[in-house]
Amino acid sequence: MPNKTEVAVLGAGLAGLVAARELMAAGKQVTLLEARDRVGGRTWTVPFANTGLNVDLGAEWVIPTAHTAMVEELKRYHLPLEAPDGIKDLVNALPQHIHADYQRLLAWVDTDAARINPNNPDWYRTVEHLDQPFSDYLRVRCECDAAKDLLLADGFALHGADPDRYSTINMLHDVAAFGGTKEAFQADEQRIGGGAQALSLAIAKTLAGTIQVDWLAQRITQTPEGVEIAGPNGTLVAQALIIALPVNVMSSLTMDFPIDPAARRVIQEQHPGAAAKGWASISCPEPIHSSGWPNAVEVYSRKGTSMSAIATFAVADPSHDEALAKSWQSVRSRHPDLQWHNDFLSHDWVNDPLAQGTWLSAAPGQQEGWHQLADNPPPIIFAGGDISRRWYGWMEGAVTSGRDSAYRIRSYLEQTSVSPATG
Repeated sequence: MPNKTEVAVLGAGLAGLVAARELMAAGKQVTLLEARDRVGGRTWTVPFANTGLNVDLGAEWVIPTAHTAMVEELKRYHLPLEAPDGIKDLVNALPQHIHADYQRLLAWVDTDAARINPNNPDWYRTVEHLDQPFSDYLRVRCECDAAKDLLLADGFALHGADPDRYSTINMLHDVAAFGGTKEAFQADEQRIGGGAQALSLAIAKTLAGTIQVDWLAQRITQTPEGVEIAGPNGTLVAQALIIALPVNVMSSLTMDFPIDPAARRVIQEQHPGAAAKGWASISCPEPIHSSGWPNAVEVYSRKGTSMSAIATFAVADPSHDEALAKSWQSVRSRHPDLQWHNDFLSHDWVNDPLAQGTWLSAAPGQQEGWHQLADNPPPIIFAGGDISRRWYGWMEGAVTSGRDSAYRIRSYLEQTSVSPATG
C-alpha cells in the first residue's frame, strides 16, 4: 500500500520549504520530498578551503530595499545581512562619450519599463510587442559597442542567459520591479551571513520529520483517490501537491494530469538561463570589483582569514568549464597584480540533472506559458522562484511563491475560493 499524506511538496528549495512551513502552521499534514541529499536547491553554501570562507555556489544576493519578504524571513531566523567587501563605481568612470551613449540606452529601457506594472500577474501583455531577444533590442537603439556591452553585462547580472536567447521583456520587468534602471543596476546588494543556504537550513530545522531526502519523483498522476507521486522509493498519495522544482527539471517528469497547453509547451522547451559561476583563491591588497562582456561579466572578491576569494560569472557557453576558463583569463588580464593560489571551486548547474539550468529567464514567446504554469489549479499547483509573479529568478520570488502556494492549497483543502497565483 502506498503511503498517504494530506499535502505533498516536491522540492526542498526555498519555495518548497516555505510552503511546507506555512501549511504545517495551518495544521495540515505535510510530506516534503527532496531528490538531493540536502535542502536548499539552488542555494548551496560550501566551505572554500584555504580562504576560511563559506561561499555560495548558487544564489547569493538580497536587495533589502526591494526584497522585503526575504528581509522578513531573515529576521525571523535571526540571520544577518552583510554588505560586500567593496564596490567600485564602474559607470561614472566611463569615458564621457561612452557614458552619454550608455545613459541614452538606460533612458530607452526606463521608458519601455514604465509600461509595466509588475504587481499585475499578466504584466507581460503590455509589452508583448517588445518580446524579442535583448541583443536585437539594443542593436537598433545604439551604435556604440562599449555602451551596449555595459548594458549586456547589466542584463546578464539579472538574467544569467545569452542575450540572443532571453527576451527583452524580462529586462523590462525587472527594471519595473526595482523602480528604474538606477535601482536595478546599482542596487544595494547584500549577502546572507553564513551564506544563502543558511535560510533554507533554518527553515528545515522547523520541519523535523516532514522532509524525506534522496526521494526522486518520476511520475505524477491525478486519480479519483488523490495525487500519486511515484519514484524509486515507492509511491506517495496526497490530497494535494505543490511542485516546487526548477522548471527545467519538469520535462524529466511524467505528468499525467491536466496542464494548460502553453505551460506544457514551455516545460518541454525549457528556459535559457545558463550562468557559469566560479570561485578562486587569491591574495589582493584591496577589494576587487569589475565588469566586462562577454567574459568575466561580473567580478568581485571577499576577504578571508589568510587569503581572499574571487568570484566571476559568464554565460555557460559552449560549456560551464570553457566559459569559466575564458573568464579567469579575462580576470588575470584585467587585474594583473593579483596573486593566484590556484584553488578553484564551482558547480555546473546546467548539467546538474536536478537543476538543468540556472534561474529562469524566459525566451521570446514563453512568458504566457510560464504565467499559465503558475496558475495551474489545485489539486496540483506549481511554485518557485522561477515562476514568481513579481520576482521570478530571485530568492525573494521563491519565498513569495512558496507562501502563495500554501495559501492556495489551504483554500482548496478547506473548500473555499482558490485565487489565481500572486506570489
